[in-house]
Amino acid sequence: MAKHRENKLHILNPDQLQSSEDLPSPALAYLNTLSPSGKRTQATALNNLAYIFSDGKRSDALTFPWHLLRYENTSGLSAHMVEIGYAKATINKHLVALRRVLEEAYRLGLYSDHNDYYRAAGVRSLRVESLPRGRSLAMQELEELVNACQSDQSNPHLGIRDTAIISLMYACGLRRQETVDLNLADLDLDSQKIRILGKGSKQRFVYLSQDAIPAIEAWLQIRGRQLGPLFTRVSKGGKVSLKRLSPQAIYYILKSRQKQAGVASFSPHDLRRTTITDMLEADIDVLTVSAIAGHASADTTRRYDKRPEDTKRAAAEKLGSPFKPNEEQAKPPDLP
Repeated sequence: MAKHRENKLHILNPDQLQSSEDLPSPALAYLNTLSPSGKRTQATALNNLAYIFSDGKRSDALTFPWHLLRYENTSGLSAHMVEIGYAKATINKHLVALRRVLEEAYRLGLYSDHNDYYRAAGVRSLRVESLPRGRSLAMQELEELVNACQSDQSNPHLGIRDTAIISLMYACGLRRQETVDLNLADLDLDSQKIRILGKGSKQRFVYLSQDAIPAIEAWLQIRGRQLGPLFTRVSKGGKVSLKRLSPQAIYYILKSRQKQAGVASFSPHDLRRTTITDMLEADIDVLTVSAIAGHASADTTRRYDKRPEDTKRAAAEKLGSPFKPNEEQAKPPDLP
């Protein structure tokens, strides 16, 4: 009986790991196509892959010889990453980075045989079925967050800025990176809309409700109308600068206000989930919600839906039934 051949990860040998600094960098070419947040995430993924394919001898994706990878190297990657403890969703993100960096190596002419590229890049993503993470905030919790900001007597300017951040993130369903990437020039209060730079450098316009505008106007009175980042740093003394916030700063702002307001813990992305859920609960069609959220697919939008089971139960009742019980069948059952 023939033995089953183990799908083992083949690493590059030391001779193949000589520096590729004299060659164009496929990793750099790929990373330059991404947004700032995507660049950070995928740079980490590529460094991880360089470490794996070199058996720990290399961890710099920019000088790693990606063009030397063949099918025997890439075919065992998923199984190896599962074995050392990576989650399937994380593995898939690494596979995306791998396929893209190999594509750039091919485009740069580093593969002498196109068949070597096609076979190496032919690794498929793993099938992942998981429940959506996170939670949806109640309107009362959102109000308590804003109240915590507005009652900040130690630094009122900071409270006004944070009120505007929370209000805009909820009104537009913004990601952290999208929030800090906003510039004053993106805001058009006369038309009540804002231009957002989303994933993959895709732009979209989102309209603001009347209720969200006063919070932004209050912040602009303090910030001023100079061109630059919309949300900027505020010192402990309340002095406003034009230095842009970081995505990590948004995390700390929301965490701080969450503790002050005494609401249950939530992530910055839960604000976005709340926006999408509330829009769907308001019977806004999923395609419109998807466009507002900047999702490439309505299927992604549906995964954010945090409406309770009562909503689904009510939807079932609206359908009715082709079965009409007769008088005998309609009677309630006799209790024992």
